[in-house]
Amino acid sequence: MLSRLAVITILLVGLALVSGCSTGVPRTADPSAGDYYSEEEYQKLSKDQRAAYCAALEAEYQKQLGCVEKATTDLEKEGLAIRDLESELAMLNPKLDSLRSDVNGLEREVAYFEGLPRTYVVQKGDFLRKISALEEIYAGESKWKRIFWANRDLIHNPNLIYPNQELTIPRDWPHSHTVVEGETLWRIAGYWEIYGDGKLWPRIHEANKDVVRSPDLIRPGLVLTIPR
Repeated sequence: MLSRLAVITILLVGLALVSGCSTGVPRTADPSAGDYYSEEEYQKLSKDQRAAYCAALEAEYQKQLGCVEKATTDLEKEGLAIRDLESELAMLNPKLDSLRSDVNGLEREVAYFEGLPRTYVVQKGDFLRKISALEEIYAGESKWKRIFWANRDLIHNPNLIYPNQELTIPRDWPHSHTVVEGETLWRIAGYWEIYGDGKLWPRIHEANKDVVRSPDLIRPGLVLTIPR
């Protein structure tokens, strides 16, 4: 005779075989979280459990398929954007080459001007207009006054210069100007090394209001700031 416990055990096993249920899988896998049944676990699932699991796998597959489709679409858009940028770059390259050429030209000019002499030794027969007209000096005889002003400690009369005198040749734009007899703000602003335009005299007046009460009255010897 079978014991009562043995009979109950046989009935439970028979019910499991008929219904497909299994008590060998104590957990529920979640494919959406990357959790899947092992092959051994899958074999122990009931028919309903397998159906639910397959449905979950299908849902996750469709979800990932949607992600792939979106990624593909985004990639196509990025490809179009890259082609647009490449097209713009192709149009910008000639401009870039032109700018490089301009920069190279400017660098050559800077090198040329930096190499210009900052002093000049007077030769026999020289006079300030002649020196100023030299290409390596100012290439313009009307600019002789700047040489004179820069060397007033050496030249007392602009018509009298002597061989072997070493004259300073200013190269920087002046940031100050010492007033001489007969000058006005208009006249000073008109000097080529100042602004080259007398109408810009208000700039000088504005920067020197503390020492220039009236723009019509400036005294010789006054040092004016030249704003740049």
